[in-house]
Amino acid sequence: MRLVTPQLIVQDKDAFINDALDRKSYGEALLNLVVRSNDALVISLDGKWGEGKTTFVKMWQGLLSEENVPNIYIDAFANDYVDDAFISVASAITNYAEENIIKEHHEKIADLKEKSKKVGGQLLSWSAKIGIKAATLGIIKDSDIEELKDIKGDLSKSVSDVVGDFIEERISSHSKDIELIKSFRELLSSLPSKLHKGNEKPLVVIIDELDRCKPTFAVEIVEKTKHLFSVENVVFVLVMNKVQLEESIKSVYGQNIDAHTYLQKFVTLEAKLPKRIGDRHTNDLGKYANRLLQLHELETWGDDRNIIDCIEPLANHFNLSLRQLEKIFTNFAVLYGASSKNHLRIVPIIVFLSVVKVIDARLFDDLLIQKSSYPEVIKKLELTNSTEERENNRNLYWLMQWVRFSLLSENEFKALTEDDEIKKFDQHLWKYNVSRERLIPIFAQQLSMFVVA
Repeated sequence: MRLVTPQLIVQDKDAFINDALDRKSYGEALLNLVVRSNDALVISLDGKWGEGKTTFVKMWQGLLSEENVPNIYIDAFANDYVDDAFISVASAITNYAEENIIKEHHEKIADLKEKSKKVGGQLLSWSAKIGIKAATLGIIKDSDIEELKDIKGDLSKSVSDVVGDFIEERISSHSKDIELIKSFRELLSSLPSKLHKGNEKPLVVIIDELDRCKPTFAVEIVEKTKHLFSVENVVFVLVMNKVQLEESIKSVYGQNIDAHTYLQKFVTLEAKLPKRIGDRHTNDLGKYANRLLQLHELETWGDDRNIIDCIEPLANHFNLSLRQLEKIFTNFAVLYGASSKNHLRIVPIIVFLSVVKVIDARLFDDLLIQKSSYPEVIKKLELTNSTEERENNRNLYWLMQWVRFSLLSENEFKALTEDDEIKKFDQHLWKYNVSRERLIPIFAQQLSMFVVA
């Protein structure tokens, strides 16, 4: 038995061999776009938290390697302690080039390092002298120079002499700065052809975990990728939760900014990680639930099918993330691992509570202490117990009947008509000597005994 979902291993020869969600075809389509395009591409790959973005790009990176496409993976979150995003990206590219460049072109490494150092130094100088982002003032178009001349005096008077001196320096060194950046970008664009003999494929740089970075670093990565690194023959794939990144933009530039439009300025192509919900045979959540049941190697004493039948409709109803499903199966592992074959197990209640514990901890605590009624639960979770639900989703209807059976007060239960099907549920409890009202507190207590960090 495994309490924690094992980390997926990406194979060298077939990166998608352990792909539970059939995303290989999507990876191949993305690969074809990258290889066949002649543009300077910055692609955003959007997916919600816990939807398997990192797993997908790790597999996709393996697919790139299989097709001899040079590629680099950068964990932005692991680098956001660095003061300058340029350094993180430039050093990753330089290190990769140093290891993979063709021998006769090895002198280009020294050139790349020197130009990176100069550009990075200039960016650091600009940032140190004034509290204006280097990504914004770092690349100034010719058309901006006259405007800077006009506002220099006003800024100097209204803010400080430092601002005026800074703009004066930027104007005088404008041509030199542009030439430096142009030279760096030209060298970067020529780099992929020197990594492998006969290589005409672009260098792909994957930047992951942007939504976990502090807002200033995440925004700086996006801005500098476009301004400084986006060139022909180099493709950037920015892996993000778009909604969260837009919040980071607002955090940096103020709530009034149109974060969606601002982000589009830096992205050439938007891509979205696929997630299929609906049809049982192509449902990603159902497929992943089955895979998790295998991975956790649980001894369920024949409960496997019941677990899947209960978790699938709840996963679809709440549109659970893959990460949430993993946490739910950890709850299953805790409960089943601490039980034995002859212990009381009511699968619908176990699954229901395991899900609630993940999606609504406060409601779970209320259920533990018998503080929530059945009407309150279905209203809060937007569930139903109607006959219409019975026709549309029998498994969910059956599960909610067990929840209703467990949560009705004694007077409410006695008032039920004799033909109400939950009247017969009592027979499942006879050999365990446990009352109906104690079911949810018992299983909630078992789920609360151990917490896997």
